Amino acid sequence: GEQVDFVYKLLQTYVMQPIAALKKYGGELNTDPNVVEEKPVINDKPSSSQFDASNLRRCLRIIRYALRGGSGMLLDMHDELNTNRKEEGIYTIPHEEAVKYLLNNGSQESRDGMNRMRKQICAFVVLMTSIIASETIDSETDKSTLMGSPQNYLLRISSDSKICKEVSEIAMLLLTRRGAQFRCQEGKTIWNAQKQLVCDFTLSAQTDHMSAIMQRAGLFGNPQFVSYKDGEDAGKTIPRRLVVTRIHLFYESLQRNSSFETPRMLRRAQNDNKVATNRRKLFNADTNMKSEFKEIDKIFDTSRFCSLDGYEGIMDGLFSLSCHTNTQVRAAGIGVVDYGVTRFGWLVRSRVPRLLAALTLTDNEMKGVYGIPSCFQLSKQFDSQGKRRRMAEVMKGVCSLLSVNRSVKEMMGSEKSRLSFVQTLCEIDAVISQLPTEEMQKMFHYYQSVFNPFRSKYYSLHRTTKREIITHEQILSYLLNLLTQGDEEGNSEMKDDSTAPHWRRRLVVAWFLTCFTDADDLRANHDCLSTQLWNLCFQLLEDEVGQPLQRIALGLFGRLLSLSSHGLPDEYCSLLIRNLSREDFCKLMTKALVYDHREDSSVGGGHDAQWSAGVEDLIRDAGRNVAPRLLFPFTRTGQSSGVFKVTHAQLVELMVCKAGLHGSEKTSKFLLDDAKILASAPPSEDQRNQHVTSAEIFAGVSRSLLQLFAGKQVNQIWKNILLPFLEEVIPKIPISIAGSFFDAFRYGIQYSDSQSFLALTKWVVESIESSMWQSNGERNVDDPSNENDAGVGSEGFTLQSKYLYLASALLVELDSYHKSRDIHPWYLGKLSDSQSSHTEQNIDTSESWILIKEKLLPRLLSSVGHPYENCRDHISGCLFRIYSYKKRQELQTGKKMKSFDVTNTIIKRLASAGKSEGVSLKERYNSLITARKFISYSIYLGDAKSDFNDLILPLLPMCFEALQTTVDPQNKVSEDIDPSVRALEAEVFKGYRYTVAEISVSCVLSYGKNEDLSAVLDVVRVASKHQFWQVRQGAAHFLRCFEGSHKFLFTESQSNIARSIIVSLLADERREVSSAAMSALTGILAATPDEKVEILVNKYVGIAKRSRIKKKKKKEGECQEEVAEEEKKSKEEKEQKRARNQQTSVFFLCAAILAEPYNTPPYLPIAIAAVSKHSFEKSAPLGVRDIIKKCCSEFKRTHMSDNWELHRKVFNQEQIEALEDVVSTPHYYA
Repeated sequence: GEQVDFVYKLLQTYVMQPIAALKKYGGELNTDPNVVEEKPVINDKPSSSQFDASNLRRCLRIIRYALRGGSGMLLDMHDELNTNRKEEGIYTIPHEEAVKYLLNNGSQESRDGMNRMRKQICAFVVLMTSIIASETIDSETDKSTLMGSPQNYLLRISSDSKICKEVSEIAMLLLTRRGAQFRCQEGKTIWNAQKQLVCDFTLSAQTDHMSAIMQRAGLFGNPQFVSYKDGEDAGKTIPRRLVVTRIHLFYESLQRNSSFETPRMLRRAQNDNKVATNRRKLFNADTNMKSEFKEIDKIFDTSRFCSLDGYEGIMDGLFSLSCHTNTQVRAAGIGVVDYGVTRFGWLVRSRVPRLLAALTLTDNEMKGVYGIPSCFQLSKQFDSQGKRRRMAEVMKGVCSLLSVNRSVKEMMGSEKSRLSFVQTLCEIDAVISQLPTEEMQKMFHYYQSVFNPFRSKYYSLHRTTKREIITHEQILSYLLNLLTQGDEEGNSEMKDDSTAPHWRRRLVVAWFLTCFTDADDLRANHDCLSTQLWNLCFQLLEDEVGQPLQRIALGLFGRLLSLSSHGLPDEYCSLLIRNLSREDFCKLMTKALVYDHREDSSVGGGHDAQWSAGVEDLIRDAGRNVAPRLLFPFTRTGQSSGVFKVTHAQLVELMVCKAGLHGSEKTSKFLLDDAKILASAPPSEDQRNQHVTSAEIFAGVSRSLLQLFAGKQVNQIWKNILLPFLEEVIPKIPISIAGSFFDAFRYGIQYSDSQSFLALTKWVVESIESSMWQSNGERNVDDPSNENDAGVGSEGFTLQSKYLYLASALLVELDSYHKSRDIHPWYLGKLSDSQSSHTEQNIDTSESWILIKEKLLPRLLSSVGHPYENCRDHISGCLFRIYSYKKRQELQTGKKMKSFDVTNTIIKRLASAGKSEGVSLKERYNSLITARKFISYSIYLGDAKSDFNDLILPLLPMCFEALQTTVDPQNKVSEDIDPSVRALEAEVFKGYRYTVAEISVSCVLSYGKNEDLSAVLDVVRVASKHQFWQVRQGAAHFLRCFEGSHKFLFTESQSNIARSIIVSLLADERREVSSAAMSALTGILAATPDEKVEILVNKYVGIAKRSRIKKKKKKEGECQEEVAEEEKKSKEEKEQKRARNQQTSVFFLCAAILAEPYNTPPYLPIAIAAVSKHSFEKSAPLGVRDIIKKCCSEFKRTHMSDNWELHRKVFNQEQIEALEDVVSTPHYYA
């Protein structure tokens, strides 16, 4: 109780008494910073009538400090809510109850004073903001007329930014703080991290397991028994200090929650009819300082207003500070409002209309309402320079208040509020034009700050009442009138440019129209509205060619088209259907699609388009409305082109489908004729977009026609419409656009049966047959006389590459087709709107397979050595797709195709790529490159379970064979090789090194077939004995990665085989091979148990002892020439065997040492002592000595540092001396 009384005395003395002392201040305000008031603030009798601003700042600062430390003790529910009335549905808050219980221990005076103090401080803050608002509510011209009047005090107080910011901070504490620390909710995240660091999860898991067992056994049946993990004893896992911290966090969360719950409870109490309330508006902008300070005693009478009146007055005062002339004060006020509405969000609803009225200058009679000056009156007032600066400041503050999340939520809550918001944003251009020139560009950014939250959070409302329907129609009519009026003014020659609507305004209006239009607006009772929408859309597409507004109109057209395609009768789209049969309209649509792409940054210096603020967002939103969302291609093979827009293809598809069976052919011809022109476009900044648009048109047209027609009609469509287009366009397009037609082919035939595009398959195969390059034995590829007509020069190769690319698209879609199911997979209804009229047919893919097997596959296999890089890539892709298609058919039918084994045919041709006889070296290397690309396709697109055994394992020996090079003198190539062939050979060598690495790392044989693991090891064993050292080095690198990936899949025998292969390479005569083998062995030993490693180390220590170089002793009387030839040969063989054993044993021991970089097992000193004896010149050759020095140096770096004393205990004195013989630096006295 004494502590409560002491706190009340402090607050009363240093907070409330200085506030009461303001009543006696008068006179002029001292603005001289050199004059300092010596008397304290609490002095009842100041010596002069001059007002000191520093005293007021000090008073406000003390209030802020008091609230920061004691806001949790100040309640505001003592006289407004009976806490015992729980039967009426009004409950108290734990923190408020605890504070009330604490205050009851004090005296009656302290208890009553503490209960009134929060309301009194709120009233004082409202008084200060009212004084500040009374000055800032007018322009500078009106302020100058107040000089010398009593309101001179107001001018000087409001112009003090420190006072204004202190008032803002005090308001934030009153609105949002109830004792908890700032951002205290983040403390729980830190606590969770600390808990994870200190908890024993093993012990916790065991206790949970034991508890579960006891519960099942019925031993935990007593419901009163509850176990808590809140201590260090008895198997509990959470320390007490964490429990204490968690309790403190819970206490702070109660304090923080009270700042949310108390305002809600006050509001519920106000709305309860049984609770008597006397609402009063405290904020008053039409006042002055002298009158307010004279009657300052009124704030101590808390019976005349309730707590919510004080908080509402504070919000109005913050709204006025948000329109202050000072930028910093304005930012502080807006920040407090944004934070305060999280507790008092319902106050925003009544203030949003006032803010919107300020932006439209319809607030002539609203001066000072909710603290906002009248923008209409400010538009009539000018500063000394004749500009409306004060109006600009107020509008900045209003826009900032409207951009608050709660304001945006209120504006989107109903059709009525949306209508007001739309009218405000569409008419704001006229208001911005009245502002000073230097402020107009800033206002556009503030305008975007209001529009962007609405744009990003927009959602459709379900209209249930007639009033909502009428309001929605008013919105659309209003928007249509604005755009129609803009077109009339823009087309009228008598109108001045200044009267025409701003282009940004028209963009926003078109965006609103696109978003607000839904399916209900196109139905029978909206026939007139539907016609207006279609007419306006067509007019914008025609008038705004190449402009951003045309792209917005294209989004509107796509939205209307997609809405009309969902069960809307054709009579309500008659205008659209008539236009689709017009050639000029189809040409207009193709132009619109061209301009709906991003600018080609590769043309014109590489600069992107410089859009105005917010325009790019509007265009992006419009692009999302062009067509419904579709997951394309929904396979492992994604889109090939980054500029091909699936939405454009969807739009064309909807257009042709909407034309119907009778008009679709005519519309398709018009669109494809325009697409031919686009494909032949001359070089320009729009050339790429024109080429891509031609592909998009073909994709949409082909897909729609395949849906509308079936049977023989489809063949006629291909023959008369689609194939003539391809025959004319494909040779013209550049190779860089081939990816767009790849995506167009896939989109056009997706989810269609192979019979429906059999004509396309025939055309592609015939084109490849007639143009594809073929191998002609030993002919010189570089000799022009030997080139056939189809493959002359890069032009012929480019055309071949295009056809192969298109064949890949066909094979991808054939591969993804499921014959055992319907033509449309189960997920198609959710991912696509495509509906075919022939879904129940029994699909037969035999004709397509015959074409692929008998014509396409042989031609591809004969062109494996193609000289063009792109063609080789596409050939390998097509070969893999053919194999995959055949595999899919076998899985679906459950039968293998025995008549013609595609897999063996492909593998046999590719495996012989490096051994081809009768062909040039260039063609041989080109064939190897094609085989390597095929392997890459198999690795990244294949399935290890089924494809590794069929594709990769048979080609693995060829991969190792391709690692040999003719540059090495050991290869004994006598012929002179052309430098270009040498460069091609280097490319093959480098590529296959990457391929071998990819196979060893990416192919994990975890499907349970140990035979495949053994087969791989057999291939590696053969490669490890190859005559070329590059192949042996590749085998070591391969086994290093492959053994690491399959360590836990190998059997004991397979592990021994892998280790024996590596050990056999340790003694290789090439330093590169032995080093690679030692690195591989290091990794293997690091993952081997220490017991096995110790056995192997002891084995090779013995071999190392027996393999040192021994000093030769000559017998007396024996001459070197007299030694028999056989004995000499035998000695050489023994010496070679000894050298191999020495190198193998030393390298193995060094690998064992390097495999333990941080530990020192018992066998490690033995290995070091053994290799140390081989570090001398008389004991080992130079290569062995270098390896030993590097190994011991690495051991010294990793062990002989901070923890050397621990590692040293494992060594004996002899082993230490052996190590020092190697790692110590020799000196003169050694």
